[in-house]
Amino acid sequence: MALIQQPRPTAAPQTSLLRAWWFLVLLSWRRQARARQMVWIALGLLAFTTAMTAVATAADLWHRPRFRQLAVADQMMLDALVPGSPAQAVADATFGAAGVAVLTDQSAAQVFARWVVAAIFLGFLLPLWSLSFATEAIGGDREQNSLIWLLARPLPRPMVYLAKFVALLPWTVGLNMGGFALVCAAAGRPGLTALRLFWPAVLCATLAFAALFQLMGAAFRRPAIVAIGYSFFLEIILGNMPGVMKRVSIGFYAHCMMLEAADRHGIQIDRPNVYWPVDGTTAIIVLLTTTVTLLVMGMVVFSRTQYHDSV
Repeated sequence: MALIQQPRPTAAPQTSLLRAWWFLVLLSWRRQARARQMVWIALGLLAFTTAMTAVATAADLWHRPRFRQLAVADQMMLDALVPGSPAQAVADATFGAAGVAVLTDQSAAQVFARWVVAAIFLGFLLPLWSLSFATEAIGGDREQNSLIWLLARPLPRPMVYLAKFVALLPWTVGLNMGGFALVCAAAGRPGLTALRLFWPAVLCATLAFAALFQLMGAAFRRPAIVAIGYSFFLEIILGNMPGVMKRVSIGFYAHCMMLEAADRHGIQIDRPNVYWPVDGTTAIIVLLTTTVTLLVMGMVVFSRTQYHDSV
């Protein structure tokens, strides 16, 4: 009797982890497109800052002697707190008494860099814009009760966390770099000079803030509130305190990168003997190392946390 040959069972298709990971990146990127309240606040601040910068440019405030004298008076006050050589004190006094007779594009760029880029953008807008997307990477899934479904997929948790980070980068980097370019463009020539000098610092700070705020999203139930508290306390208050205490803030190292770039262009944002900066290379290394460290910490926290509150 001829034996009936049984059909061989077909091998079960094996899902590629890399393909599944890229699908999750694309899915997460699409979910980030759904604007939330924090994103609308960030866009509103961008529109307001750009409009105010354009008004200041139209009024030629960057070249106004009165506006420039405010910066000079501030520098003289800092020199009085930390006295330098007698020759430097005489030079500063003469410079202040003269009222800055000659106002060049370089001095206008210094005013814009100090009051808009360093004080407003770096100290306030950059952290706030970063958290608007970064806290939603994990926190948004928790609030929408979709995180448990995501964790049930055949992907290791560290890969899920990394996919979320990669997906938020185009939005966060696009908002920060695009917003910075828009504000600088509204300032005219001083703004274009600031854009050319300071974009590396904005980019490095964006990466570090994105990693930090996504970590907060994995660790806390209301990450946006925690991130706002961090931005106002560490980045604004502690980041501007004298001494070495400011070195725990991300903005300090971005500021150091700006100081070095500005100094090469002949622009002085802060006195080195007051701000105590690190060199630009050290600042870049610290920011990139901080980004990787926070990303690894987030993977560990995300892998070990039981998200029962997302059911």
